Amino acid sequence: MSSYNKAQKAAQRVHKERSQLASRTKLGLLEKKKDYQLRAKDFGAKKAKIKKLKQKALEKNPDEFYFRMISSKFEDGVTKRLEEDEPLTWEQKQLMDSQDIRYVSHKRHLENKKIDKMKGSLHLLDASTANPMNKHTFFVDTAKEERDFDVAKRLNTHPSLLHRTFNRPKLEDLKKGKFSRQEGDMEKEFQAQTLEKSKQEQYDQLVQRIKREKQLGIIGAKMQAKINLKDRGKKVLLQEETQTTPAVYKWLYKRKR
Repeated sequence: MSSYNKAQKAAQRVHKERSQLASRTKLGLLEKKKDYQLRAKDFGAKKAKIKKLKQKALEKNPDEFYFRMISSKFEDGVTKRLEEDEPLTWEQKQLMDSQDIRYVSHKRHLENKKIDKMKGSLHLLDASTANPMNKHTFFVDTAKEERDFDVAKRLNTHPSLLHRTFNRPKLEDLKKGKFSRQEGDMEKEFQAQTLEKSKQEQYDQLVQRIKREKQLGIIGAKMQAKINLKDRGKKVLLQEETQTTPAVYKWLYKRKR
């Protein structure tokens, strides 16, 4: 009998809901039953929430204490939570909750290897020493000449060209337009600027890797401190945990039998 009912349903006509009339197109889509169900469910949920809040307000005890009273304040009609120096940052919490200490140690080891490799290729430790250290010293006879000294006038060039270490044309050459024929020098300067930009990007990447390695070291130390807390014995807290250092405990000496 059940197979007959299934076959009868498969052969029956499918009734579809009508669409919006052409004359009522300006009113938007015609609401279907599934749309009404969603709207009715949302209305019911909001109504139940309002009812629950009203009941909670009626039963509220004005003398009741809860900890949010001291961790938040009311300003301009809005309750704002007071900022506290939490011992863990959001990134540290995410990594400590999702990974173990072996993964952190492995990632820190990889970062150290990459940092050593980059330092070996750059031959410098910071970006400030990457600039050329050339110096041009001028000697004068009196203090007045030192106060009135003009580097551009002394080099006979334009002030905007003083930062160049090469291809610094004189004023006469600029007036005659000779600088326009120095294509080799211009190409050399462009290559130097490109090399300097690439070197600066590598130094920025090195700084980011050093910061990442430092954060992994802090997270690893905090995770190791939590593992040590599982050891038996009485312990005393010497230093509380901060965002950059783990908590420091001292285990009291216990005489062995």
